[in-house]
Amino acid sequence: MNLKPIAGIDVSKYFSEMVVISPANEILARLTIHHNNPADFERAIEILKKVEEDFAARPIIVMEATGHYHKILSRFFTCRGWDVSIINPYNLILSKMREKVKVKNDKNDALWIALTFRLTNSAIAQPSSETLDCLKNLCRQYYNLSDELTSYKYRLTSVVDQIMLNFKEVFPDICSKTSLAILENYPTPNDILSADSEKLISIIQQTSKKSYQWAKEKYDLLIAKAKEFKPFSISNLANVTMLKVYINMVLTLQQNIDKIFEAINQLVQQSSQTQPSISENINLLQSIPGIGFLTAATILAEIGDFEKFSKPNKLVAFFGIDPSVNQSGQFVSTSNKMSKRGSKILRRILFTIALANIRTKRDSKPCNPVLFEYYQKKCQQKPKKVAIFRCYEKAHMHYLCCYA
Repeated sequence: MNLKPIAGIDVSKYFSEMVVISPANEILARLTIHHNNPADFERAIEILKKVEEDFAARPIIVMEATGHYHKILSRFFTCRGWDVSIINPYNLILSKMREKVKVKNDKNDALWIALTFRLTNSAIAQPSSETLDCLKNLCRQYYNLSDELTSYKYRLTSVVDQIMLNFKEVFPDICSKTSLAILENYPTPNDILSADSEKLISIIQQTSKKSYQWAKEKYDLLIAKAKEFKPFSISNLANVTMLKVYINMVLTLQQNIDKIFEAINQLVQQSSQTQPSISENINLLQSIPGIGFLTAATILAEIGDFEKFSKPNKLVAFFGIDPSVNQSGQFVSTSNKMSKRGSKILRRILFTIALANIRTKRDSKPCNPVLFEYYQKKCQQKPKKVAIFRCYEKAHMHYLCCYA
C-alpha cells in the first residue's frame, strides 16, 4: 500500500477542492483552488511543500479525469515537478464509498479520491506526451466534424428529394463540387430551366474539370430531369432556404475538416524532429493492410505509450473488444457481448480497418487476400454484418501481433 501523503483534488469548472491526507489517512489540509486565481495555486504548492517537509516524503497529487477541466491543474503541477495521477471517475471502490455516505459535496469527494488511490494501491501515472495529447485532440475533432458533416449531408439529401427527387440520376453524389455548385445557384427545377445554358454548362465544366462535351451531356440530362419533376417539386421558401443553409454547412465543415487534417500532418512532421518515435510508429502502423495515415495517427494518439500494456490482453481491453463476463455460481453465460469499456474511437477505427481489408481494388483483386477469403467463407455461414465483425476481430489480432 502507498504510504506517502496524498493530495486528492475534486475538479470542477471554476474551482477545485484539495484535501491532503497523511500516510495514516488523517486530513492534514484543505484548500479551495480558484482556477482564475494564481495565489491559490501558489498556496497549494506551499501546502504540499510543508507536508513534504513534515513527512520526508513527496505527496502524490490525485484527481479524477473530468472532461478537459482537470488539464489545467494537471499541467500546472506537472510543470512544477509534482507527480500527478489521473484516475477513472468510474472507479468501483470510489463509487462504493460514495454510496455509504449521505453527504455529497466537493470536499468529501476530494477525500474519497485520495482514499481510493490509497486503497487501490494505484501506480503513479506518467505524464502523457504533449504532442500525443495534441494529436489526440485533433483526431477526435476530425471525427466529430466528420460525423456532423454526415448528418448535414443527410439533411441536404432530404431537402433535394423534395425539390427534385431525380436530381441524383444526374449527379449521384449530391455533395460533389459540381452538384453543390448547381444547387447553390439553381436550387429549383424552374431555376434550372430558366438558366442560361452556356453559363450552366460552364459551371458544370469548371467544377468537374472535364470536357465541354461531357458537361453538355450532363446539362441535357439535367434539363430533361428538371422538366420531368417540375410538376411534383415542393419548391417552397422553407425548402429553398434550408437547401442553401445545408449547402453552406457542408462546405464549411469540409473546409474545417481539411484544416484539421493539415494540422495533424504538420504535427506529425514536426514531431519527427523532437519525438521521432511518433513518426516511426505511424509508419509501422501504415505497413498493416487497411491502415492509412489518419488511421495510424488516431490509433497512436488514443493508445499513447504501448509500453504501459504489459500483455496483449490488456491492450484488447483498452480497445473495449474483450468479451464481457456473466457468471454466477455454476452458471456461465455463453452469449457474451463485447465489453465496450475502452475507446469508442479505437473500435470505430478497427471496424474501418476490417472494411478496408475486405474490399477489392479496381482490378477486382482483394486488398487483403487472407481477410477477404475469410470474409467470403463467413458470409456463407453468417449474415454479412456478423461476417464483418469476425473480420473485425481478425483485423485487431493482426494489429496486436505487430506490437505483442
